Amino acid sequence: MAKKDYYEVMGVTKEATQDDIKKAYRKLAKKWHPDLHPDNREEAEKKFKEVSEAYEVLSDTEKRAMYDRYGFVGDQVPPNYRTSAGGGNPFEDFFGGGGGFGGIDDIFDMFFGGSQRTRQGTRDNVSRAVSGEDISVTVKIDLKDVITGIEKEIEYNRYVACESCKGTGAKYGTAFSTCSYCGGRGVVIEESRTMFGNFQTSRTCPHCKGKGQVIEHRCGACGGNGRQKENKKIMVKIPAGVTDGLKLRISGAGSAGYNGGRTGDLFVIVIINQVKGLSREGKDIYSQLEISYLQAILGSVVQVETVHGLTNLKINAGTQPGDKFKMRGKGLPDLRTGLMGNHYINIKVVIPRKLNRKEKKLLKEVAALENLQVNDSEE
Repeated sequence: MAKKDYYEVMGVTKEATQDDIKKAYRKLAKKWHPDLHPDNREEAEKKFKEVSEAYEVLSDTEKRAMYDRYGFVGDQVPPNYRTSAGGGNPFEDFFGGGGGFGGIDDIFDMFFGGSQRTRQGTRDNVSRAVSGEDISVTVKIDLKDVITGIEKEIEYNRYVACESCKGTGAKYGTAFSTCSYCGGRGVVIEESRTMFGNFQTSRTCPHCKGKGQVIEHRCGACGGNGRQKENKKIMVKIPAGVTDGLKLRISGAGSAGYNGGRTGDLFVIVIINQVKGLSREGKDIYSQLEISYLQAILGSVVQVETVHGLTNLKINAGTQPGDKFKMRGKGLPDLRTGLMGNHYINIKVVIPRKLNRKEKKLLKEVAALENLQVNDSEE
């Protein structure tokens, strides 16, 4: 079952829309970015991982539906729930299909320890393959890098299969022996008395960790773990049009599994450095430009900062406060279509609070030409 309430982690309600979830994720991803917490990086990484895990489920319609209905998703289902069985199964849909309980004995086995037949059947699943962990890392890029995309070197730590023991954890040339504590079943049966009678429950064997076998001589290189830590560097292609908080998946670049289990994935979360004065909405860029009242009246050509660099903008004579100009093609590319967006500029006309004598005289002459009554004082 899920260990955390994903809605609580994201700070949203169960009625939250996908946009609400996306906004919450972006906010939390920035808040708990490990680079922003150098004094408490471990806690920040833990929070960041929780947020990423919650977003991965809630942002996927099918995963979210399963989580809302059952409280878990995919690999979160306990392994004992997915025993191999054939034929019709009323519990198959409950646990996501692809296998379920073999019959009523299996149901009792899950809750109360079951019959000897069922417990002995556990032996076949003792050395089951376990997938390796997924890894999440963040990479920062500049807003201008979104135009063409960029390659970034990513460095992170992961676990790989030990070369000395080939991932078995046993010293080369030695074998495993049956766990004497659980008799090779991988689980231990405990009996408890209640007001309803005696009940049996099973738990993972603490000696063999559920494997049913123990190592006689541990591998000296990995200490019997079967894996070793590795510092990995890879080049990652950040596509053009990438959005802030986008998660890129690199299959098989995570940690190695156990007992031949699949290698986990690497998730690269893209954080885009913002440019002061520029805001982004999809592929379009928005900014504000201050011009003088004379430029607004007479027209002008000014330089505007865009993601493509400084660009000349023609201000038409008679421009009014609040007018908007569009610089076609000066936005960002769309991630899916590659079509370039636009840069929209909102005009703010600055009116001077004070004028010198010469300016006042000239403006009064203009007012006289327009037959406008203005203040005649020199103040």
